[in-house]
Amino acid sequence: MHRATLVVNASAGRRKDLQTLVHALTQALEQSGVQTTAVLTTAAGEAQSIAAAAASKSDAVFACGGDGTVHEVLQGLVGTTAALGVVPLGTANVFARNLHLSLNPIKALEQQLNSEPRAVSVGEARYTTGESEVTRYFTVMAGAGPDGALVYRLLAGKRSKLGRSAYYAHALRLFLTRNFPPFRVKYRTSDGEWVEQRGVSVMCSRVANLGGVFSRLASESSQSESDLLLSIVKPPARVGLPAWFALSRIGLKAQNPWLEEVRVSEFLCTPFETNHRIHAELDGEWVGNLPMSVRLLPKAVLLLMPKNNAAERMK
Repeated sequence: MHRATLVVNASAGRRKDLQTLVHALTQALEQSGVQTTAVLTTAAGEAQSIAAAAASKSDAVFACGGDGTVHEVLQGLVGTTAALGVVPLGTANVFARNLHLSLNPIKALEQQLNSEPRAVSVGEARYTTGESEVTRYFTVMAGAGPDGALVYRLLAGKRSKLGRSAYYAHALRLFLTRNFPPFRVKYRTSDGEWVEQRGVSVMCSRVANLGGVFSRLASESSQSESDLLLSIVKPPARVGLPAWFALSRIGLKAQNPWLEEVRVSEFLCTPFETNHRIHAELDGEWVGNLPMSVRLLPKAVLLLMPKNNAAERMK
């Protein structure tokens, strides 16, 4: 690594002295012989354009923030020769945790300094906003139904910076009090067969540990898999959703009659009724309403991985 760019979310986490931290990160890279540029974002969505501009003149672009910052930087790096690095500054840091990175920003950076970039697959989602079709990529998860509604509710209420405990309490209240309508889920299995199902919630995770109360919902997922693990919660929502959380928590997910888990190459979610607004999210970021299609994009981005741990064995 000879040149690097730090894309820093100026509002990430609760750090008061961000400038001091950015200086320390820059110094750590330059002391290792890496020419470094640090850019602080000034608006939501700006990290994507900063990363895209940096990709042609950097060997690595580090997303310095939470999972939302990683998600934005990813959009600018897919299909380029610049590697994605992660410096965790957020609240959950799900992607960083699954890479077995230290939650200390300097130590996390040092873990990646001598890493060989590895080409990894990412999820690709397509959906429509207004008159335009949008394509976005994800590294952690894609979801529709309750999780999309939760992200939308927090965004609309300007509460996206809630701490973990408040976030879980808000999620529990929403999941137990709101009626989530079923929607159509069509997926293609690895042998090419298309199957149609009804669901009140869909989740496709690319990591094994989603953290906190969600930690065991997708324990069989992995960045190294060549397909997608799709979890479909069947109606009614007020039975299926609590059963999913409770039985997953105690390791009895396989005995859940309201849950279908299947490995697929792609899937499509559409509402049964045009007046049903069913929210969707990618990596914890609200992206709009169904319909949405998802597939796996092979070896789409270069990723810096720390050595001597489980993440190094990804292929």
